[in-house]
Amino acid sequence: MTNYFNDSPIETPEDDQYGMLPFAASLAKSIRNIQSPIGTTIALSGAWGSGKSSTVNLIRGELEKAKDSTLVISDFKCWWYRGEEALALAFLQNLNAILNDTLADKVKDLVPNLGRGLLQAGPVVGAAAAFTPIGAWAAVTGAGLSFAKRFFPEGATVEKTFLELAKILEEEDRRFLIIIDDIDRLSPDEALAIFRLVKSVGRLPNVMYLLVFDRELAEKAVKERYPSEGPHFLEKIVQASFELPPPLRTDLNHAILTSIEKICGAPDETQVKRILNVFHDVVAPYLTTPRHVARFQNAISVTWPAIADEISLADFIALETIRLYEPSLFHKIRSNRAGLCGSRDRNDRGDPRDDERFSLFLRDVDEKNHDTAKLALQRLFPRLEEMGYGPEWRSSWDAERRICIEAHFDTYFRLSLSSEALSMERISELIERADDCEFIQKTFLEAATMKRRTGTSMVPVLLDELNTHAKKIEKDKVEPLLGALFEIHDDIDLDIDKDRGMMGMGNTTLRYHWLIRRLTEGYTLDEKSRLYMSTIKQASLGWLVDFVHSAKDDYSEKKDRPQREEDCLTREDVIPGFVDRALNAIRVASNDGSLLHHQDLISILFMWRGFLDGDVGEIRAWTDPLMDDDDALVIFAKAFTGESWSQGIGMFGLGDNVATRTIRAQIDENVDVIDLAAFRSGLERLQKGGTLSEEKQAIVDVFLDAWQRRRDGQDELSE
Repeated sequence: MTNYFNDSPIETPEDDQYGMLPFAASLAKSIRNIQSPIGTTIALSGAWGSGKSSTVNLIRGELEKAKDSTLVISDFKCWWYRGEEALALAFLQNLNAILNDTLADKVKDLVPNLGRGLLQAGPVVGAAAAFTPIGAWAAVTGAGLSFAKRFFPEGATVEKTFLELAKILEEEDRRFLIIIDDIDRLSPDEALAIFRLVKSVGRLPNVMYLLVFDRELAEKAVKERYPSEGPHFLEKIVQASFELPPPLRTDLNHAILTSIEKICGAPDETQVKRILNVFHDVVAPYLTTPRHVARFQNAISVTWPAIADEISLADFIALETIRLYEPSLFHKIRSNRAGLCGSRDRNDRGDPRDDERFSLFLRDVDEKNHDTAKLALQRLFPRLEEMGYGPEWRSSWDAERRICIEAHFDTYFRLSLSSEALSMERISELIERADDCEFIQKTFLEAATMKRRTGTSMVPVLLDELNTHAKKIEKDKVEPLLGALFEIHDDIDLDIDKDRGMMGMGNTTLRYHWLIRRLTEGYTLDEKSRLYMSTIKQASLGWLVDFVHSAKDDYSEKKDRPQREEDCLTREDVIPGFVDRALNAIRVASNDGSLLHHQDLISILFMWRGFLDGDVGEIRAWTDPLMDDDDALVIFAKAFTGESWSQGIGMFGLGDNVATRTIRAQIDENVDVIDLAAFRSGLERLQKGGTLSEEKQAIVDVFLDAWQRRRDGQDELSE
């Protein structure tokens, strides 16, 4: 199995993903066919991350496979050493080791003696001497005699030693290949020292060098140190130079996509098209070398497991690419959730030539990458596109858990689920066990006790996810699911979950309505009528009354436009039966006292009147006696107290950044479900009596104040 945490070069042809083997085999064949070399130097050049070290391993493998006993291969790990003097000594030690291992007594102390003599030469050369053995060595090493003595014993003169060593090597039928890779890791001065060593001391019979480096970086170093030499410096050292062929785009793409599938798993077929669109527009333009691919593989190996299956794979690979190669853009995205999530309205397309929407994000992006960055932003955030999208699109994006949906945005940056999102494991369990009434009710009742950072419970999250994934719920599981939810509606319809302010998206009851309409898409009106007649049998009062009111309202003559039958909740002829059930439930609740304490008391009163076609006699028979009950008066005062939100749009100046909350009395002189005069006089009596607790006194005071403002026409006075 591939180890994506290992950025090491490949070792065998089986690991060659980019088709480098033919090139490596050809170069290996050329090396084998070089006869009687004298310090012959071959250069293999390529940009950072292009796969030079991997190709070197393939070349070595091809040479070893040939089993040529006359070719001895050695590696000089130049990047292990720091400083020109240390490199020079290490170079000679490596040469000494390879010759001693092969020629033994023939060379004995020749290389150590050569090193001692060269070090004694001292820094006495100039540019003209740079290409003589002694001059080059002195220029490289400086005054290193005391250091050299620890490595090499004293011996003969440099000239005599060098000639003796050359004669021995010339008579050999063996050739020596010294591979010097990773020259790019050295400082410019250290890299130049390697080149000089190869040209001078290393220019020996039957010795060859394979130098591996980035030619552009090498020429830059030469230009800085030897302006007059230019490219001629390397030409005097290198006899044959080969540029590493770039990998085919096809091979790079295959390597990236293969690693994505291995690490992240095979994507759903419905997502493949978008994944490939994002891949070609965002990922591929940045991943142009094997090193880029390896870095990307390493990154997603760490980040994916933490959020696997909780986000869109297409968005994940795009964002990881941006994080690695456009970090400034990544940080801009992370800090601009509100401006990126959601979508434009269909009617707000704007000027397609206006690129101002991208300016914030492109500020620190290299200009040559602007087009790719713009395309990436639009692929991730439809709000930045030139077209508008309707609610059905946002629902689809939510189901895919895309970054453009605010509930999923944070997950992409925290490497953990957002507090507004559920794991796919939990969602899958909800879908699978939708017909398990006990499980559904337990799950939602527990969700009502769980608080999010926003102060709301997890109930809206569960309902929104069920709504998003409604099409995945099997038809035979819909009835038990709705029956379970209808029964506990009032227990999970929490005040803290009512969206407030201008950006409010609804409450639990409204989410129930969204859910039942999504679950019954494709149902005939007969099927829906039978389904709801069955599921409301055990429905809690608040939901039963609201549902029946909505079903009845579908056929109201007051509708602004004709109502299509398929959009109705039930058949019209079954409405009386639903109304009877709702009236019976209300009457039971009014008799046992639970209606007075119901959180939807006022709305139930008005819907009660609607079920009776406007006749309030039955309702007043229940409410009138309560006007003499102090506790009931306070309950009604609280129930009739509401709030509204307003926000200035800046027609005559700067607009408001936030909405303003206003306390309102949700009552006027047309209210007939209670005796208004008795209600007001009863509250005024309590206000003056001084017998109420501090909490109840505040309820009465606030309501009477709001009621008075409403009567005075000052209902918009802010809190």
